[in-house]
Amino acid sequence: MKRKIIISVIIIVLCAALLISSTAFAGSGYADLPAPAGAQNLAVTQYECAENAKGVSNANTYKAVDSDTDTAWRSSAKTDALILTFKQEQSFNTIVLREKGWNIKKFNLSYYVDEPGNEHWEKFYEQDSVNDYRYCAFETVTAKQLKLEITESDSIFKIREFEVYNIAKKERSDFRVSDYVVTPQLASGEIFDPQSSNYLSPEYCDVVNQIHVIASAKWNDRGELVIPDGLTGAELKDSVQRLRNYYGEKDVEIFATVFFNACDPNIVMTQYKDAVVTNTVDFLLEYGFDGVSYDWEYPNKEQWDMFSDHIVALKTALSEYDLKMSCAVCPWNFYMREDAIQALDQIEIMSYDLFDENGNHSSFAGGAVQPVQYFLEKGFRPEQINLGLPFYARPDDGGGIWINYDDPGYTPSDRFQNYSNGMWFSGTQMTFDKTAYGIENDLGGMMIFTATEDIPYSEDNSLLKSLKYAISSRTTIDDKQEDTRDEIQ
Repeated sequence: MKRKIIISVIIIVLCAALLISSTAFAGSGYADLPAPAGAQNLAVTQYECAENAKGVSNANTYKAVDSDTDTAWRSSAKTDALILTFKQEQSFNTIVLREKGWNIKKFNLSYYVDEPGNEHWEKFYEQDSVNDYRYCAFETVTAKQLKLEITESDSIFKIREFEVYNIAKKERSDFRVSDYVVTPQLASGEIFDPQSSNYLSPEYCDVVNQIHVIASAKWNDRGELVIPDGLTGAELKDSVQRLRNYYGEKDVEIFATVFFNACDPNIVMTQYKDAVVTNTVDFLLEYGFDGVSYDWEYPNKEQWDMFSDHIVALKTALSEYDLKMSCAVCPWNFYMREDAIQALDQIEIMSYDLFDENGNHSSFAGGAVQPVQYFLEKGFRPEQINLGLPFYARPDDGGGIWINYDDPGYTPSDRFQNYSNGMWFSGTQMTFDKTAYGIENDLGGMMIFTATEDIPYSEDNSLLKSLKYAISSRTTIDDKQEDTRDEIQ
């Protein structure tokens, strides 16, 4: 049957061979990233396929897409498409794109279904900007033809890389998913109430394995940890135990999040530096926490040194009781010393409210790649890093409005959407991509802010469900081993 595809430009590339590529990306900034480790690049190279590349319309210039940034696909219009035809059917679950410039605003991927009487292109992926680096993750697709279509762009664009991979699952039973729960919601029991908008369903316990209780305590100027007003010590202790009981036999770590807004940190970390270490350990043991989580927004350069001293001293004391220490951090003005970096068990990267030129506060480039690279360069090990995922929207003008993902009018109609009514949020596909990226790069885990802002887990567009889906897709954690033992006679 004759097939008709309506697009501005089609470049057909016939791939003569499959090639294994370990070439690192070239470029600048966080675009300098290696190809997925151990994965086979199924896309074409100029050396193998340039002679077979054929333009079938008035494209200005083009070259085969490969791992050399001197070659690229350059469009002749704001909307354009590129088709890769493999020598034989291939299975793949990841595509890496790199653009020269920041022109592309929306693109999609589809594969060709060659069934007699039902020939068509099946779209399986759609997202917004490409930028320097875009990691596209999805369930395994098997096809002979793959199409990249740019449906919205500021101007003509240039794709530097189009790499196709089939990435194997990783054995990651230790992958963390941390969330923040505010003390009033915990103490009131809202999160356990199915009728509450802040309800955390039993499925939550299957995904989230670490909880940071916001405003568990704050320091005063004598280095004492003070429970917030309106909550007694007995209520806090009971709330922590109730949360642990809700998990039953499932593993969960519960951290006390400590703020610095009720003290002068300069006094606490100098005049009372020994007392605050002792008081912190005593507080965690008294109220049944597994660790302490610091949220200091934000120390100045001199205070970073005092804070580093405190972290190193506290680590020694915590280690005696197998207690942990975490710190929420932002990818700017970070001056923690190396010894303190090594003392931390983990960090939660607040990779949101980082507005790009489009007004997106948590894009893939600015909300995943750049923050991770920033803290790796600061000396953190991948396993220390929890990458943040916002479950809320911010306006494209950078304003202070905060809209929950579950608020009416801002829930996406499909899993690809990230933009609605002037607000940017991370949709289910973005959540899947960032989680898969974290697993591929051996990060310790992901951090949610916060699950109470999500729609119910039972709904298809639940962000928490998408996160779980990514973990199941990219790790062996949910794989069931077939019982191959001989039957007992």
